[in-house]
Amino acid sequence: MSTTYEAVIGVWDGHDAGAALVIDGRVVLALNEERLTGRKLEVGFPTRSIAAMRAAAGNRRIAWAPCTSDPAKTLTRIFPSMKENYYQLRRRLKPPGFFHGTKQRAKYRLTQWRTSNLLRGWARRSFASALDVPLAEVFLVDHHEAHAASAAYWPSWNSDALIVTLDGIGDGESGSVWEWSDADSSLKKIISISGAASLGLFFEHVTNELQMRPLEDEGKVMALATYAANTPTSVNPFLKWFTLTPGPRGVPMLRCSVPPTRMASAVAAVVWCTPREQVARMAQQTLEMIVPQFFAMLAFSTGRGAFGYAGGVASNIKVNRLIRALPAVSRLEVCPAMGDGGLALGSALSTWKRVTGQRPQPFSDFRLGTDRGDLGREAEELATAVSADIFRPDDIALAVAELVAAGQVVMWAQGRMELGARALGARSIVARADSVAARDDLNLRLKRRVWFQPFCPSILETDAPALLEDYRGVRDANRHMTMGFMTTTTGRTVLAGAIGPDGSCRPQIVANTPGDPWCQLLTQVKTLTGTGAVINTSLNMHGKPMSDTAQGVVEAWVESGVQYLALGSALFSKKSFTANPWS
Repeated sequence: MSTTYEAVIGVWDGHDAGAALVIDGRVVLALNEERLTGRKLEVGFPTRSIAAMRAAAGNRRIAWAPCTSDPAKTLTRIFPSMKENYYQLRRRLKPPGFFHGTKQRAKYRLTQWRTSNLLRGWARRSFASALDVPLAEVFLVDHHEAHAASAAYWPSWNSDALIVTLDGIGDGESGSVWEWSDADSSLKKIISISGAASLGLFFEHVTNELQMRPLEDEGKVMALATYAANTPTSVNPFLKWFTLTPGPRGVPMLRCSVPPTRMASAVAAVVWCTPREQVARMAQQTLEMIVPQFFAMLAFSTGRGAFGYAGGVASNIKVNRLIRALPAVSRLEVCPAMGDGGLALGSALSTWKRVTGQRPQPFSDFRLGTDRGDLGREAEELATAVSADIFRPDDIALAVAELVAAGQVVMWAQGRMELGARALGARSIVARADSVAARDDLNLRLKRRVWFQPFCPSILETDAPALLEDYRGVRDANRHMTMGFMTTTTGRTVLAGAIGPDGSCRPQIVANTPGDPWCQLLTQVKTLTGTGAVINTSLNMHGKPMSDTAQGVVEAWVESGVQYLALGSALFSKKSFTANPWS
């Protein structure tokens, strides 16, 4: 294999577009376009992200790795207005037209068609032209191959594993299973799941029929399900649609009796005569029954207990908790950028292995945004622009911990921004984890979210055993908020502002890393309150993305009702102090 390439740039130009850069096998930078344009879940060619990658790559020779070439994606590349029109409809920014139903059925029929060598060739030529690079430097990656790579290449495995992808649909597939060989870092596909059996599309239709935004509000459906009585499986109509049967070598085969073109109307018929929280519960129950059973059958048929997992369905943290608890599952690693926003990363990782023959370097920190140094270095100029007070405490973590302990809500922006939807201590809003009042204030006044969607806690690893009922040590070190847990009696008290009504939560378990400002903040909070935990939600207003820049962070802070912002080494306040309390 050629080893002439020094860098790979992965590109995804669909829902939640973005780009990622690998240099000498190391992930250097990964950005979603929304963080640069300010439009949530941006679609289209990620011009700004690509510019950032090119600048970071310098004069290195680059291999380009675009993703997906199916007929639906090809059509929207030929007619970009179709992509923008769908974006406006999906986000409910404009009303549907007279032919909306017909167009929707045509869309779901078209997405079932698989890609071909002809379409792959067209996609390569299209990207070569758009990027102004030689065709030989463009290496196309199929949709589920990119998802699989995003799940396989970032952890250190030290054993063989299975990599599972479950998504809406891409390149005609709704999912796949791959054998990971740790000896040669290779991925071999063993199962392809048809687009006609898509659990992701099913949940997307439920989300849409519940008058929420598909590809965006599926987490709200999961949260709403908690407020309904558990439905007996015998009367859940959704469960009857999906079947799992053993296929060749005993591996599971997933099928659905309702075709994608009829699923919207079939879901609508259930919604019409069922309370919406009960619909949410039945949809969630369907995933909770089918997906863990799929993993259990895989473990039994292959004898492997270590799993990597990616795709949109992998964002369902309650399902992930059930998978993690299966006796046959010894390890579950869920890619933190599990949805389509992680496709550029997966494409870059897969292509690095392809063009160099070398495995990309494993990594665990998904704070992969632009390194802008101290975000507070421009604080004086920014504070003047928004007429805010500014302080420079000797210890920013202690200053914020004191505010949090006193019941204040604080926006916290430090270092490189996270890749993916979860706030991991780089762009976070924090409050006392035991404060229900802070939770309600965040939901209804500051973040302006629906009341039933819970926040998440960030917890020091040393506190996890006392707070999480099903925490089993290192194997459950949930660093990226990808899995659910149940809380202990103590946990339900000290995490009261960050759990659901059933006592469940989606924690970030933070390692003891003394040099990490996020760890320092939680350590100071523990000193002041007795528990190293905070409510942690993303630093953005609802419906808008987090920002990669200091200016974007300040704009979000000004729009919010939050009084304090810790921006790098600087502390902003919308309230005048007679003296600096941290001098």
